[in-house]
Amino acid sequence: MMKKFQRAFVTGVLVLVPLFITINIFRWFIEAVDDVAKLYLPAFILKLDFPGLGLVIAVVLIMLIGVLAQNFAGEWLLNVFDSALRRIKFIGGIYGAIRKVLETIFTPGSNRFSAAVLLEFPRKGMYSIGFRTGKPDPKIPAQAESLVNVFVPLTPNPTSGFYVMVPESEVTPLPISVQEAFKLVISLGIVTTEEAPK
Repeated sequence: MMKKFQRAFVTGVLVLVPLFITINIFRWFIEAVDDVAKLYLPAFILKLDFPGLGLVIAVVLIMLIGVLAQNFAGEWLLNVFDSALRRIKFIGGIYGAIRKVLETIFTPGSNRFSAAVLLEFPRKGMYSIGFRTGKPDPKIPAQAESLVNVFVPLTPNPTSGFYVMVPESEVTPLPISVQEAFKLVISLGIVTTEEAPK
């Protein structure tokens, strides 16, 4: 009898705790977007203030920009804006890095990260998943062995991480896609790939 109660309790925990955590994260996200969006709204719009106003306007703005970017003129304007923003020191670097990460997560065909790799980081004997981003800048002094750029994301927030240059021989390509590797990182390794590599 006691074992049945114990099993029932554990089952209840496994169902309710993830649900409550998901709801709270979603609620936090909605409130955060709502509060931030309201900071940029004109005073006459804020007179109509109600819970969720900022979120509604943020969603409408995202949709408008998305629709605008799908025609030639809109795409050209956004490219000009993107290029101008990237030229601004410091801000351009942060903007470019965040955009590349988001493009990789939300655009399956994106090739910003060429491959998922395994490397010893942050020390010998400890391994991390990283993403190849090409060759180092030509102005960086040449080494005896060719180096590759690798971005090592932080868990569970992959929009920040470490940029490291590693000898090519110390990087092991992984037989999984960039998107699958991101799932592993974001889920703390709990969500594995659907099929084991052959």
